[in-house]
Amino acid sequence: MKKEVKQGLALLLALALAGVLAFSALWRWDNKYTAALPGGPGVNVLKDDWSQVAFLVDGWEYHPGELLNPKDFDTALWRVIRHTYAGEYPNFSDHMGSPYGVATYRLTIENRGAPRELSLYLPELLCAGRVYVNGVLMGEQGSVEPYKPRVVDAVYAFRAEERTEIIIQCANYTHYYSGLYYPPAVGTPTAISQMVAARMMVYGLLCFGSLAVALSNLALWLFDRDKQNRRLGLLCMAFAVRVSYPFLRALGVPLVRPLYALEDFCGAAVLLLAILLAGEFSGGAVRAYHRKLAYPAAAGLCAVTVVFPLFILPYAPLFINTYGVVLFLWKLLAGGYLLFLALRGLGQNSALGRHLLCAAGLYGVSVAVSVLTVNRFEPIRGAWPEEYGGFALVVGFGALMVHRGVLMAAENRRLSLHLQEEVERKTRAMETLLTERRELLAHLIHDVKNPLTALQNYAELVRMGNVALDQETAGYLDALRERAGMVEERLDLLQGFSRGERGLLPLQPICLNGFLRQFYEDNRPDMELSGQVFALELPREELTVSGDEERLRSALENLCYNALSFTPEDGTVRLSLHREDGWAVIEVTDTGAGIDPADLSRVFDRGFTHRPDGSGQGMGLFIVRAVALEHGGTVEASSRLGEGSTFTLRLPLTPPT
Repeated sequence: MKKEVKQGLALLLALALAGVLAFSALWRWDNKYTAALPGGPGVNVLKDDWSQVAFLVDGWEYHPGELLNPKDFDTALWRVIRHTYAGEYPNFSDHMGSPYGVATYRLTIENRGAPRELSLYLPELLCAGRVYVNGVLMGEQGSVEPYKPRVVDAVYAFRAEERTEIIIQCANYTHYYSGLYYPPAVGTPTAISQMVAARMMVYGLLCFGSLAVALSNLALWLFDRDKQNRRLGLLCMAFAVRVSYPFLRALGVPLVRPLYALEDFCGAAVLLLAILLAGEFSGGAVRAYHRKLAYPAAAGLCAVTVVFPLFILPYAPLFINTYGVVLFLWKLLAGGYLLFLALRGLGQNSALGRHLLCAAGLYGVSVAVSVLTVNRFEPIRGAWPEEYGGFALVVGFGALMVHRGVLMAAENRRLSLHLQEEVERKTRAMETLLTERRELLAHLIHDVKNPLTALQNYAELVRMGNVALDQETAGYLDALRERAGMVEERLDLLQGFSRGERGLLPLQPICLNGFLRQFYEDNRPDMELSGQVFALELPREELTVSGDEERLRSALENLCYNALSFTPEDGTVRLSLHREDGWAVIEVTDTGAGIDPADLSRVFDRGFTHRPDGSGQGMGLFIVRAVALEHGGTVEASSRLGEGSTFTLRLPLTPPT
């Protein structure tokens, strides 16, 4: 036998043993039928110890088809008396031929001790009723005449004398259960309150615990594509609604048919989802018996629990008993099928999957036990076995979510630990690739420059050798030399970029005040040759950056001469420097025609130019941007049509040396 099968079987047996022990304890200490008052037909005898509540189960007089008040019992000595226990008949059809109708229940309580103040706890009467104690009308649940059903639990206080007569009238034209189906309880007000409080606490745990598990993982099961998560989330929601009925009974609900239809539907939905999940975990979902029989039957029962109570039984009450038998058989078969799937999937590798399968099997057994122990087991303070089994599935879902959360946290820790290493590895690989490409580019430039230089030398030798050339050929030769010179300039520029990208660009501290003043003095004659004014504005404080003077001078020449070409003869080109936070800001401002706003975002693109004479290659501002990036800075342009433009070069400041 495989190790996984042994582990799963041991787990299932352990759960089964725990379930047997738990149910035995419930049967002994939390069962209304084992806590019943003693007595005979028509009479129950109060006990001496009232620390715990007791239940009026046996000895009830049963009068189907009649609504009898206390006076009727004083004069009706001739009546045939039937005796029953609470829950023996699920409805009135055994004696009236129809589940719909009226009936009266009567019981006498003997008190062999001193008179005492007691309370009568009466669970929901199906589905309307009146309560008389010692001939006095104590209250009414809903309305018997005219018939208005209401689902409510009620408590009535009375004084237990030597003999206390309790008469309960019931009417039902709504539900497939009729009359006094759940045993009433008697006890001191304190004992009754403690019983109700304990019951509410248990159902609060079942209901709100399931709701919390479902809502805490709402995003996961609602939006995740994993079918198992969605089914587990829906199972938790359906189960939470299914076990909310004690709170609704405490408040009193007049919408009886929709309420019971909702309860039946949620119960059927929990079974459907449990079958689907157990089929997935056990591998039975691929089997024909699961796809063509079990799943359609479970889905069909969900539809039946809505259609029958709301649209068929109100008009065809003869089908009520059939509906009850169908629910009984379905729960029995579904419970056995869940146990079969749990046994079938014990050999799977996932430990958590085995736990969920065992929980599904336990739920199946609890459903079957609840069906088979009808009218022999009914909880006092706790829940039904089926509800404990459903909660085991909810706990399994919570364990699954916790397990996945732990796995995600472990994965996040692993990624955090190795993220830096992975980034460094990727960075090294990228740097290696870029270095190889730069080296290849440098070699290609070198190889192209050699024949180009030879071509220029040959042309120069021809011109210097006084070779007899006609005017046209000499013009071609001059054009060839000019074009070769232009290509060499482009190659020098490309070679400069290649050196910079390879980290060969020498960066040294540069005092921009002195650098800009020298640049201004060197270029002022050329800038003012055509009549424009070239101005310089420097701050008093010295601003130092780390850079390459040649590259910065090239960028400034491009900015200044570019501005000069768009400035009229009486205009001004201003070169200024100032500090802005941790940046040295160099601005070149002109009073030219300005730049079209649509072109501002493109002026630094390679090949873009809008010179009026059509000259230019669109490389000047592209070079400026490249130089700015090499120095860790930025460059931007702003302009107003007809007023001029401003180009702003920002470079990071360094401490002066």
